[in-house]
Amino acid sequence: MADQLLGSYTPEEVTVVISVGGQVHTVTGYAEGTFISATRVVQAAEAFQGSDNTGGRVKRRNTSRRVTLSLTQFSKSNNFLQAWQAADEGASRNQFIGSVLIKDNSGSTKMFSNQAFVEMVPDVVLSNTADQRDWGLFLFNSTGELGGNTQLDQATVAAIEGLGGFVDPAWVA
Repeated sequence: MADQLLGSYTPEEVTVVISVGGQVHTVTGYAEGTFISATRVVQAAEAFQGSDNTGGRVKRRNTSRRVTLSLTQFSKSNNFLQAWQAADEGASRNQFIGSVLIKDNSGSTKMFSNQAFVEMVPDVVLSNTADQRDWGLFLFNSTGELGGNTQLDQATVAAIEGLGGFVDPAWVA
C-alpha cells in the first residue's frame, strides 16, 4: 500500500542523561528486554459514573512519573546511581535533586524533569549468572512527549496540529 510508512526503532539510540551536583552522566549498560519504563504517577483522567447513570471525569494535571532503569550488573551506571542516591540520602536539603532527560533518538519520544531523584535502590542479587539491577527514579512534574518511530503523513500532521500539537519537521514524510 502506498500510504504505509515504514518505521524504525534502534534501542542503542535511546539515551538517559542525568545532571546532578555539577556532574553529568549518560547511562549505559542496559539489560536485555525492557530497559526503561516510565509510568505516570496519577492517571490523566478518571471517569465517574453514578448509580443513576450520570457521569463525569476528574482531570489530573500531575505529570510526575516513576521511571525504572534496568541495568546489567556490569553497568558502570550502577555506581553513579548509587553515589547519587547516597549523596541525596545524606543531604539535609535538596542539593542532590537532579535533572533527567530520557530520549529515543531514533523516534520522537522524550521525557524531562529538572526535579528528579533516586526513589528505589535495586535488590542485591548475586547468582551464578548475569543479573539485572532495577533502579527507580522519580521525575517530579515531568514534561515530554510520547511519540512514535515513523514519519507522519500530511493527514496525521494536520490532525495533530488541529489539536494544538506540534510536529517537528523532521518527522513529516
